[in-house]
Amino acid sequence: MFADQYEEHLAHSAPCSSRWDGFDRGDLGREEPGVIETVIGRMTNKAGQRVVIICNTVEYSDFYSVLVDGECVFFEEDDRAGAVFVARQWMSGSKA
Repeated sequence: MFADQYEEHLAHSAPCSSRWDGFDRGDLGREEPGVIETVIGRMTNKAGQRVVIICNTVEYSDFYSVLVDGECVFFEEDDRAGAVFVARQWMSGSKA
């Protein structure tokens, strides 16, 4: 029996480019003139917090953010690896 959704997902999913270590597949969040928001991944951690990775594309730049229960805890331009690192920290119970 798994303690949470995250552990269960890791146990049953093979690593591939469409998943980021336990985060479910994202979707197109919304489009506005000049901005495309893509939800890259979302998962609930052991504390019940919703962790979401978002990419906002504005003209030719990508801005990555991590939201925890709707609050932005990370926002950087062209730092996908940083967003993944911060999200993994929140999933493990450590605030990044």
